[in-house]
Formats: sequence, structure tokens, C-alpha cells
Amino acid sequence: MLHRVPSWLVPASALVLAGLVLPRAHSSGGGAGGASASAQKKLAEAAPAAPELPIRIGEIVLDEATGRYVAPLGDRRATLTLHPGLQARLERALDTYRVPWGATVLLEPATGKILALAEHSRAEPGRRGLSVAALAPAASIFKLVTAAALLEHGTQPDEEVCYHGGKRRLAPGNLADDPRRDHRCRTLVSAFGHSTNVVFAKLAGRGLDAESLRATAERFLFNTEIPFARPVEVSRADIPEDDFGFANTAAGFGPVKLSPLHAALLAAIVANDGVLVPPVIVESVDGGAIPSAGEPRRVIEEPVAAELARMMRSTVTEGTARRAFARARGPLRGIPVAGKTGSLADAQPYRDYSWFVGYAPADHPQVAIATVVVNERLWHARAPTVAREALEAYFAAQVAQVP
Repeated sequence: MLHRVPSWLVPASALVLAGLVLPRAHSSGGGAGGASASAQKKLAEAAPAAPELPIRIGEIVLDEATGRYVAPLGDRRATLTLHPGLQARLERALDTYRVPWGATVLLEPATGKILALAEHSRAEPGRRGLSVAALAPAASIFKLVTAAALLEHGTQPDEEVCYHGGKRRLAPGNLADDPRRDHRCRTLVSAFGHSTNVVFAKLAGRGLDAESLRATAERFLFNTEIPFARPVEVSRADIPEDDFGFANTAAGFGPVKLSPLHAALLAAIVANDGVLVPPVIVESVDGGAIPSAGEPRRVIEEPVAAELARMMRSTVTEGTARRAFARARGPLRGIPVAGKTGSLADAQPYRDYSWFVGYAPADHPQVAIATVVVNERLWHARAPTVAREALEAYFAAQVAQVP
């Protein structure tokens, strides 16, 4: 039985996938050695075709027989990858914490299937599309890109760098070595886990330049259109050429914006041993699997991905996300999580941006996550707490499915 999905349950981002576009049938090329036109037509009709991007689907309904979201796609019916119960649970979490603006994206790293596109705005109740909008600064999530570039250009992950200052903001004087003041030292791994800005700035100044960092960022989908069922705002990364501006950006303070969907893909790349699988939200058409929207491609080599995974694990075991995940409940307790946090504040008007990007289990990844929370001066939760609850909900759902 089909039921119209109530507006409070329908993923807000899916509500704006309005209108209809018929899927295009794929066929092999003609010519002297090719199949006949009638044979090509039969072949095209035999298997579901990949919908054109962006997809415009009609009203989403919940199919009680399958427990899945379905939607008309021309004269066919599309089944979505979204998990209705998980979607509702994540949106309730954002609502419970009275988040002014926030979004959580869950996806499978190995398949690219989107499991949840949850978003909520207490400040703008009618706001849609937060999960695909690049409106938040990437902040320290950009350290993922910087760390990858450093590793590729020869920086040793366990080499210590000594420093002074730069905890919340960097100044040019922080970048110069000063034996009289450089009393603290961290490795790249430790600096990643604790999000130590000045270590990233100093290492980038020594081992990278604007061109090399920009090239790495673009491999990680910055300044690039992401093929998806609905338009995703491009995450812009402007890498300054001057020494301080460059170092500041490498540490996460530069003019870099990021969408939650893109952020989840960053985590998925690491979880998938350096390979990007394009995101998909339409799982099947008329019950038949559809071709992928794009081919998987390698973004970083496996050894680099392995080192990034080690760094992301340190974020949760001893770094900036340790406290949030120490409170894990239910099935998430005992499951290793890997991630990266980010935080930045704007003064006029005041906005507190926080991120958690990661995946779990850390040793055998099943799910990648990105959560962004934009708070005003009075707030109830930041991104790591919301992300932890999202992962708790995911693993609770996994346990519930076990017979």
C-alpha cells in the first residue's frame, strides 16, 4: 500500500525535487558492425536506464510493503536509497536541539548510496536545500585536504613540529621558528587529531605551495560540480598566493566553503581506501537496478588514505571529538569511529559553525557521515554531538534488522 508521506517526514531536500524528467535509455552505437535499431530498442527497454541529472521526480510516497520511499519518474516508479526511519530520526535530532541551521548526510562509502539527507532550520523554517548548500566555511575540515597534500609531497606523519601560539587564530609571527618560545611539539598525526592550526600552517609553508594545494583540493571535489540527482552547490576553495594567506588557508581559516553532501564524500574517500564512488539517491526504477551516474575514481593512493584514516581515528580517541563520542550509547558503544571536527565563528552577524565528518566502524567502514550545525550565541548542541546521535541511530537500525 502507498501512502503520501507527511511533510514532517519527507526529507526536506527531497521535497524540492519537483517536476518530471523521463530517464534516457542507453543504447550501443550503430554502424556496419552494430546492432539493428529494433535490437537496440529492445535492449534499451529491457533494463532500467540511468535517469538524467539532475533528476526531477514527483510526489514522494512511502511504500508500506517495502518500507521505502518511492516516487514517480515519468511513467515509471523510482525507489530511493533513503532510509525513512533513519531520515526521520536524524531530522528529529536537529529539531530537538533547536538547531538554527543544520544538516546531516549519511551514505555508504562503497556504493555511494545516500541513506539520509536530513536538514532543519529553526531560524528559517521554510529553508530547503541545506544538505547541498555550500554556505558554511569548511574550517578545519580542510585539514583533510592539506594533510593529504603534505603526505603526497613527502611530509612524514610522525615527524614533530614545535610551535607557539595560534590556538584560535594565526598571526604571521606564529609561522617562524623560535626556539625560545616553541615549547610545544606535535606530529602531523597528533596535530590533525587535536586540530592544531599552527602546525598545519608551518608544515604547509615548508612543503606545499598554492598550486599543489589547489590541485589536491580539486581532486577532492572543491571547485568542481558534483554529479547528483539534484544540483549541489559547488564548494569553493580559493587558495591565496601570499605566504600568510596560503598558510592560513591550509590550516582551515581561508576562503573555503563546503556543502554537507560534499563533506560526507570527503569522509567516504578515506573510508573507501582513497576511491570516490559517486553519490546516488535513486536505487532502482520499476524494481530494476540502474547504472551508476559515474565511475568510481581514485582520489588518493591507498597508503595516503591509510595515514589519513589513522589521523581521523586519533580525532575520536584522543582529539577534538573524544569527549562527544565518549558518551556514545547503545550499539555505537564499542564501535570505533574515525572523523574530523571543524569550528569557526563569524562576528557580524554572530554565527558559530561546527562540523563533524567521519565514518564507522573505523576498521570496516559501513557508513560515512557529515554534520554541520550553525548556531547563534545561545546554543544547545554542536555538530559532534548531533553526529554521534546520528551514528547511534544508524547502528540501532542495523541491529533491528538482524533476525
